[in-house]
Amino acid sequence: MKQVANNETCETPLASRTKSSIFVKIPCFITGKLVLDTDRERIRQKLARYLVYEKGYRIDDFVLDRQIPLECNNEKVISFVDITVRIDGHSLMILRGGPGSIVTRESGTIAAARLIEPEYIVPWAVQANLFDAAFLDVRRKKALAYGWEAIPTRAKLLDMCSKWPPPKLPAERVPIEQQILYSYDTHG
Repeated sequence: MKQVANNETCETPLASRTKSSIFVKIPCFITGKLVLDTDRERIRQKLARYLVYEKGYRIDDFVLDRQIPLECNNEKVISFVDITVRIDGHSLMILRGGPGSIVTRESGTIAAARLIEPEYIVPWAVQANLFDAAFLDVRRKKALAYGWEAIPTRAKLLDMCSKWPPPKLPAERVPIEQQILYSYDTHG
């Protein structure tokens, strides 16, 4: 318990009690470790639970926080992919979350899916917020459907990826996709 004004006490939530941080932390559904309670993390936690409980994915299908190093305008930044769905050694879908409009973030997510693997374009992507999601066809660079229910089940995703491998991103497109991702991730 913590003393506050007028000698009243208040309970500190268990998730926020850490010895080295004043920031609230929550347990990660995927790793079990405590993570900072941010908007992005809340979306990732909701996505992971939804994928496992509603869509049949396995926790070991998920790779977290994959990095895409970018250099644009003589500035180096790192872009993150919140969840990569990787099955049998193949990245089949990426998921990125962020508060606000999903539609305005679609191009950045498509660019991330086109850059994350050097040998092929990840064919499918999801851009989500806490209330909505866009399911994206990365090769055609367009949204196929909206809503959390539009995210395919694990079995459906495997069926959708039966023709392997997807094409490789042409070398001349790499700097263009990097500029797109840089713009979305640094200027919102």
